Amino acid sequence: MASTSGAILNQCRNGSTYSNQAGAALVLLVLTVAGVRGAKGQQAEAQPAGSPPANRLVTGRLIYVSPMPNQLDKWLQSDLEQWGKYRVTSNSEGVDLEIRAIVPEKEPRYKERHGVPLPRQESKDKPQETEIDIVDWTSGARLWTVTLLDKKVDHNAPPPTPGPSLELHARGMTPDQLALKLIAELRRYVEQLQGSAAN
Repeated sequence: MASTSGAILNQCRNGSTYSNQAGAALVLLVLTVAGVRGAKGQQAEAQPAGSPPANRLVTGRLIYVSPMPNQLDKWLQSDLEQWGKYRVTSNSEGVDLEIRAIVPEKEPRYKERHGVPLPRQESKDKPQETEIDIVDWTSGARLWTVTLLDKKVDHNAPPPTPGPSLELHARGMTPDQLALKLIAELRRYVEQLQGSAAN
């Protein structure tokens, strides 16, 4: 680029017939180079070199909770609104984050009665093991995953370590209790992420 601008300057000094065109080209060249350097400088200021991108759980603002069994989604929405970190919406399009429940499909089990196979009924009080995921709506990346285990809650156990995935004992919990526990664990993890981002 420097040799091109030098050639244009020499043509201007030598009284070339292209002096008006060369002057205009020189101005455009200088403005283009300055613009490219300015844009690179702004990118470097926005995110320091070598730092990982911020987690969407920290930077996201708009969240959608997809429908879940036993109206768990309604309780999660209520607890998220009380927390105030995210704005809950009923429209799944264009959000930052989405909370989903993944309920595994169960193979039907049969029992025989008088030589005829009949479907075996599952116990109604036995909860299905479910996975709750928070995903980045744009990229589809999982940001936080909780596996709900069919085990009794141990009230004397220490709280789980905050992290991108954890397991919770959920047997006997009502949907409102489960939602409250999930949001409390999410809040601990997000606060940990914010603390590490500030350092």
